[in-house]
Amino acid sequence: MAVFLPVGWDAALYRQAIKDLHDGLDPYVVGTVCFGTNAVAGSPRQFFLYPPITVKILQLAGLIPAIPERVLYCLIYAAGFGCQLWAGFKLALPSERHILKYALPLVAFFPGFMPNEVILCGNIAFPLYGIVLATAVRGWERNRWGWFYFAVLAASLIKPPFLVFLAVPLLAGRQQTIKSAVAAGAGVALFGGQKLMWPYQFGEYLQTLHTASVCRSAAGHFESFGLSAAGVLASALHGMGRPVVLPSLLFYLCYGCLLFATLVYFSQQYRLGRIRTHNWLTVLLLGTFLLSPRILQYDALPATVPMFLLVLRGWKDTSARWIVGAGLVGAVVALATNHDGLEISLAMWSLLLAGLLLLRKDLSLAPKSATTPLGDPNEELLVSP
Repeated sequence: MAVFLPVGWDAALYRQAIKDLHDGLDPYVVGTVCFGTNAVAGSPRQFFLYPPITVKILQLAGLIPAIPERVLYCLIYAAGFGCQLWAGFKLALPSERHILKYALPLVAFFPGFMPNEVILCGNIAFPLYGIVLATAVRGWERNRWGWFYFAVLAASLIKPPFLVFLAVPLLAGRQQTIKSAVAAGAGVALFGGQKLMWPYQFGEYLQTLHTASVCRSAAGHFESFGLSAAGVLASALHGMGRPVVLPSLLFYLCYGCLLFATLVYFSQQYRLGRIRTHNWLTVLLLGTFLLSPRILQYDALPATVPMFLLVLRGWKDTSARWIVGAGLVGAVVALATNHDGLEISLAMWSLLLAGLLLLRKDLSLAPKSATTPLGDPNEELLVSP
C-alpha cells in the first residue's frame, strides 16, 4: 500500500526539516517558500508548523544515520498505534473483548477510509497518543498518574491541544484536582517558555501559523478547527463567504463549556459509585477528544475503539439505539456526499450522546453504588431487564 499511495507526507516534512537544518537553513522559511512554489498544485502541507523545541529534537534526530532513523521511527510509530489499540481494549468488558479483537484490524480504516491521511501520514501524533493513552490506563487502574502527567506535558510541548487530556485524571482519578491544575499551568508555562528560550524562532513559528492559515483559506482549505464541531461550522461559514474565526471560536467556547460541565456532573456521580466504571471511562475519553478545539483524521483515530464500544453498548439499549443509528446513517450520508470530515464529527457526537444516555440510565437504575470508583465493574448490577 505504501508503494502506491501518496503516503508519509508528514514524515517527509520531518525529513526535509532535518535536511534543511543540516544544510544550515531555517525550516520555517523553507516551508513558506515551498508552499509558494507549489501553490499552483494546491498543496497545503509544506509549512513547518511545529514549535521551536521540535527543531531542537529534529537536530538531534539528524545525528542518526538515515536508514536506522527511518526504521526507528517506523517502530516507534507502530508501537504508538499498538498502544492506542491496547488502551481501547482495556476499556472493554470481558464479554465485549471477543468481538473487539476482530474489529481492531478495521480501526485503521475508520476515519474517512483515507489511510494516506491517517495511518500512513507519518504524523508525530500517533506515538504521542499511544504514550498518553497507555499511561492513562495505569492511571485509571491504580490511580497513579505521574507518568501520565509527564506524557501529556511532553506531548503538549509539540502539540499544545494535548493539554485537554488533563481532564482524564481530573474527572476519573482520586484527589487529582490540584495535580491536574498544576500540570495544566506547567504545560502552558513550558510552551510559553519556548518564547523566552528561542524568541526569534518562536516568532517565526507564530508567523508561519498565521501565513499558513491565510494561504490555506485562500486556497479553499480552512483547517484552523479541523473536523471538530467548530470546524464544521467554520467550513460552512467559509463556504458562504462569511466571517469564520470569531463565530467558530465562540461556538467552541459554548459547546466546550457545556460539554465539560456535563462531564463534571457525571464525574461526581461516578465518585459516588452510581456509574459503572467501564461506561464512565469510555464516555470520558470520547468527551475529552471532543474537547479539543482542533480535530483532524489522525486525532479521531485514537477515539475509534471507545466509539466502537459505545456502538455495541448503545445498540443494546432501546433509546440509545436510535441515536447510534441516526448518527451512523448521517455519517454514511456525509461520506457518500463528499462532505469531507463531517462524517467523523457526526459519528463522534452521536456516540457521545448515546454514551451520556447510558450514563443517565445507570443513575436511574442505581439506588445504591454500582461500582467502587476505579474498581472492577459489577456486570450483574444495573443490567436492564
